[in-house]
Order: sequence, then structure tokens, then C-alpha cells
Amino acid sequence: MKTLNLNILTTVNILFYSRITFSLICGFSLLNFWGENRKIDNFSNGVILVGIIFSCLFFGLYGVTLLKKIIIPRSKYPLVLNLLCNIKGLGKPYYYGSLKFDLNNIIQDNKLRLTLYYINNLQYPILTFDANKIIYYTQKYDWKNFKWSYKTIPQGRGEKQILEFQGINQNNSKIKDVIDFEKIDAKENEVLLLFIIHDLLFGKRSSFYY
Repeated sequence: MKTLNLNILTTVNILFYSRITFSLICGFSLLNFWGENRKIDNFSNGVILVGIIFSCLFFGLYGVTLLKKIIIPRSKYPLVLNLLCNIKGLGKPYYYGSLKFDLNNIIQDNKLRLTLYYINNLQYPILTFDANKIIYYTQKYDWKNFKWSYKTIPQGRGEKQILEFQGINQNNSKIKDVIDFEKIDAKENEVLLLFIIHDLLFGKRSSFYY
């Protein structure tokens, strides 16, 4: 099976927008049919309308899941891609793929940055991934004692992404804190992807709980 030459973040964006595309195509088909046939005056029109509605429901529920089954097995890092999709709610959850991958290779292949900066001050590092250590502001944690949970919370008409965590810092103090993704200069899903990668290699594999 030929491996797709797409990085993980690009693939997730394709899956995300495919869900919107499926919905728009089905909705447009339904509106177009209804515009031309405002009255269901014969059996064939009724069958076509039912077929369109069924297709809308089917692709709305399973379209992304089917696309995942095609794309993910061809990915270079299927497990990592799967877990990121699961956390983002893209399709039915799967746990396909190997845990064995090289940290340096996956970072380079996906053009990820191990140090991320405060969005209002690009000279100020806010989050650093240093192999089996993670540094948030001035606090350093070991992945083996690090627990995290990704959430989205309502904010106005939209939502905000946060990551709640609990860990033991370099002073052996137990810390609970929240990482606000809006404060970090990063690509869409880049922070979450870095957490998944490092947690799989060094941590408690929290991403399997989604």
C-alpha cells in the first residue's frame, strides 16, 4: 500500500473540511431538487427525495469515518493521526497503528516546532517539548508524572481550546494548571499533536482515552 505524502496536520484539515463539504453538497442537492419539484406529485420524485435525504444522513454520520478508513492506513504515522482525529471528534474513534516511531523523524516529517512562543511576544517561549520533559513557562515537568486532558469550552459565539494538566515540577511540587491555546503562536492542532506524540513515547498515553 502506497504511503500518502501528507503531513498529519494537513490530513486532519482535509478530514475536517470534508465533513463540511459533504454537508454542503447534500444540502445543495436537496435544495436544488426541492426548487425544481416543489410538489412531490409522483412516486419517482418521492423516491429521489428519500434517496437524497438518506444520502445526507449517511454522509453526515459516516462520510468522515469512511474517508478515514481510506486515508489513515496510508499515513506514515497512522496511530498518531488516528488519535488526533479521535480527540477532535472526526469520525468514529479508531486505534489503528504502531506505537513504534522515531521522535526526530516525526517532528521533521511534520515540520513541528519543539519550542512555541507567546502569541503577543514571539521572543518569549511559553511551551517547550524537551524529549521526556515538558516546560510550561518556567516550570519543568517529567512526562511520566504528567496527566493532561484536552477540552473545548464556550467563548462567545465560538469556543476556546484548553488543556488541563497536573504534574510534579522541578521543585517536586504538585502543580495543576491550564494551557490556553489562544496564547500560543502555533499552527492549528500543532500543540495537541505535540502532546500526543510526546505522551505516546514518554507519558501515560492519555490520548487513548478519547
